[in-house]
This record gives sequence, structure tokens and C-alpha cells, in this order.
Amino acid sequence: MARPSLGGSLRVLRFKGIGVHVHWTFLLLLGYVAVSTAASGGDLRGVFLQLAYVGLVFVCVVLHEYGHALTALHYGVRTRDITLLPIGGVASLERMPEEPMQEFWITLAGPLVNLVIVVLAGALQWSLFGGLHLADPREGGALLPGLLSFLLTANLGLFLFNLLPAFPMDGGRILRALLGLRLPRVQATRIAAAIGRALAAILGIGGLFFGEPMLALIGVFIWFAAGAEARMVMQQAALRGITVGEVMRTRFWALSAEATVGRAVDELLAGGDQDLVVLRDGTLAGVVTRRQLIEALRARREDARLEELPPRAVEPVSPQQGAQQALEQLALQGLPLVPVVANGSVVGVLEPDNLTEFLMVQGARGQAPR
Repeated sequence: MARPSLGGSLRVLRFKGIGVHVHWTFLLLLGYVAVSTAASGGDLRGVFLQLAYVGLVFVCVVLHEYGHALTALHYGVRTRDITLLPIGGVASLERMPEEPMQEFWITLAGPLVNLVIVVLAGALQWSLFGGLHLADPREGGALLPGLLSFLLTANLGLFLFNLLPAFPMDGGRILRALLGLRLPRVQATRIAAAIGRALAAILGIGGLFFGEPMLALIGVFIWFAAGAEARMVMQQAALRGITVGEVMRTRFWALSAEATVGRAVDELLAGGDQDLVVLRDGTLAGVVTRRQLIEALRARREDARLEELPPRAVEPVSPQQGAQQALEQLALQGLPLVPVVANGSVVGVLEPDNLTEFLMVQGARGQAPR
């Protein structure tokens, strides 16, 4: 959660304004399941059955992620999208609330969805068949009892696994939220990330030792994700109280909307920025990216005016705005830079690199967050 949207994905549905995307790497999981099933002697029916149950698990994963997303919406936090990966789902929240109890309930909502499915599947089994049946439906037998059994066991597994205190998994976020009731957020995150990396190492080594590549892959993901989340929180702390005006770049590349693609490319080759601010009558008209220029060249539109591309609409920020808030706005717009506007004129641009350099200088001066 609270992660940037992932590229290379295809949207398969949209509900409550939240798109559900399948990342291309998900196909690797389906291929692995199909090949391993066939290699173990399964026929075509067995392969399709295994793939169907993988799909059913990921339906439960989507419901899990919607638990996070809808609870976040209750606290005024929107979710950009949900992406399915081979190792699970990712709900890309605009931000994670810094209030510990809000983070606690947003995080806990996902596993609670799986627990509700466990209870419903168990109750249906009990009422229809007089007890709990834990037979694997993929091994034959009656379909409905086996299907309910699969839902019960799969969601129980999802519930328990997600509660492992391996930050940034749900259990690790819950741990961070509880620590945050007593400790500063940065310190709570450092502790949760350290525990998360320790568990990631155990999962990775255990996966390799027992021949479970998916477990090892999850361990690797947790290891790097824990470090990334910790750095993000430290950045947020370092930028608290810092304004855009303190970190923006005042030397930037700007051209008139009437300038041609050819001129923009010439300036790019001469050492201009990769992305440019487009002005119309001295005011902001949008942003043209390097990718747009390259695509225009490929389409032989060198004589086209920049306004014909057209420039991408962008919501500017002000010099007085908080730097962290502006960074979140930049991520939401999906642009490499955001113009800074004061009194109707563009006075600078803000890029992630500006913030990185600011934090490096701050750290060198001994002003890193504690």
C-alpha cells in the first residue's frame, strides 16, 4: 500500500473508481503452474483445474486489497489502482495516514476480509454437510464441499501469512502502527523494517533450502520493499516543514507553445532538460516529455508545433506549498516534473532529483531525521 502505481499492467475491471490491473509478470506464475502440473503427470484437465484455483485465490486477493482501499477511503485516502503480481496484490494508495490507528485499521481490513471468507465458507460447509470437510477438490470428490474447503483453507492461509510481522506486509504495518502509538514514526518504521528484513532472510533461505522458489521470491521482495518503505518515511520526516521554494530548481527549460518539435529536439541535444515546460502568452500551458518528442520524431512531425502534440495538462504547485505534499502530487500526475507557479508565472520546477539532492545535503550537514 501507499506505493506508486506499477507499469506494464492491463486493467481488467473497475469498481468504486478503483481499477484492477494484472501485471505482465502474473503470466509467469500461470506458466509456472501449468508447466509444473504437466511435469508432475497432470493431464490437460488437471492443468486447467490448477489454473482455475490459482485464479480463485487471486479473486480473494482482490477482495483483500479492496478491504484496504475502501477502509482507506473512509479516512479520506483514495486508491489509484490495485495491481496483481505473482506474489500477491498491491493497492496503490495515494498516501498512508501518519495517524497510527488509521494505519492500523486500513491495514487490518485486508486480512479481515479473508477471515470473513473463512467464516462464511466454514458456516456453509457446516450447514450444508454437517461439518467441515478439508478435502482438496483438486484430488477428486464432490465439487461443492471441496470448493468450500479450498476457500476456507486458502483464505485462512492468506489471513495468517499476511499477519506475519514482515514489514511492509500487513503484519509489519500493523506492528509499525502499534509501535507508532509510543514511538516517533521514523523510529517505529526502522524497527518494523529491521524485523521485516530478518523475516525476509528466513523466508528466502527457507525457500531455497526446501525448493520453494515462490517463497524465496517473496523473501527477496520483502527485503527490498522494507528498505524502500523505510527510506520513504525518512524522506517524509526530513521534508516536514520544508517548502517547495526551498528545493525547487529555478533554472529550467521552457518554450512557447508555438515552437516546433524540431526546435525542442535541437535544444534537447544541446543539453536542455529531458522534459520541458510549455508556455502560452507567458503562462503555463502544460508539460511536454522527452518521450512525446521522440514519438513525434518517429511520426515525422518535426515541423509540428508543441501545442499540437499536445502538452500534458499539469496542476502546478506554489513555492509556499509543502515539499512532501508536492512530491505526492507529482506522483499522482505521473509526470517527471511539476511546474512551480507564483503570481501566474512559472518560477521553477520540482523533480524527485531535487528532493534527493536536498536530502543528501541535509544528511551531510547532520540534519537527518532521528
